[in-house]
Amino acid sequence: MKPPLPAATGQSMPDGLTPDQAAYWAVYLASPAAPPNAEARFHSVFAIGSGSDAGATLILSGTKTATSSLPAEFQGIAPPIPGSLSLLTGAGGRPLGIIETMSITPLTLGQMDEAFSAAYAEWPDHTSFVQGMIEWYQSVDPGFTAGTPLLAERFRLIWPRPESPT
Repeated sequence: MKPPLPAATGQSMPDGLTPDQAAYWAVYLASPAAPPNAEARFHSVFAIGSGSDAGATLILSGTKTATSSLPAEFQGIAPPIPGSLSLLTGAGGRPLGIIETMSITPLTLGQMDEAFSAAYAEWPDHTSFVQGMIEWYQSVDPGFTAGTPLLAERFRLIWPRPESPT
């Protein structure tokens, strides 16, 4: 049985959520895991790369706890801040989890250390991380270089919790 739609619960929902995303968010808000101010802390819908399940799987397993973005990716909204909550999605925008931003720092690739690339968890070593990041970001922005500022984000998965069946 699907949970009631947000309008039926009296909860306000962030703009732009699909019905499945809104229902997932409503289940999270009704759970004991949700802090009392979760609605106010909602930032955005969040996907890794092009929204495939591969990156989301790394997050759900606890392997991936870092990501990055071009500042221009946040046109129209401010970047997340520590404490922001975002809805993790996989292929087709399917809701899979809730993450909490722990930190967000402007850095270039040259300033991202091995600990950050390990937390990024998409490449086997730091050298591959730097090369992979350059290739990815040049596909998005042909003018991207290793000196282009990025927003380096550390986050944690807060829902579902590893012991949670949801």
